[in-house]
Amino acid sequence: MSVPAQVPAQVIDIRRYRLARLIRDAGRQQGELARMMRDSAQERTQLAEALQGAQRHLTRIAESYKVLLLRLKREKDFRDACQEAAELEDLDEMIRRRDALVRELESIRRGGRGSAGP
Repeated sequence: MSVPAQVPAQVIDIRRYRLARLIRDAGRQQGELARMMRDSAQERTQLAEALQGAQRHLTRIAESYKVLLLRLKREKDFRDACQEAAELEDLDEMIRRRDALVRELESIRRGGRGSAGP
């Protein structure tokens, strides 16, 4: 009967093995955290750009609204002036006001900012 050859036994230090695994896992987690932070920074940049676009859009809407309100006021003033001219008994004054109102109406339709008073 032959005696099996003895293989030299290798001793593994479990503490070093665990430490190496912890270091490897920490490196992997650090890489994942760095990726998440880059993604988050990119999302914040995109959000900031979207908010700036929305702010520009809202500014344009506010400007358009302001122009619309001015135009509506001018049209109301025009209607009031037409009513006043129609109630006059002086024909020359009615014609003078009518001509001024026609100029005002043309200005309103062109979207001009000038105002011809009655």
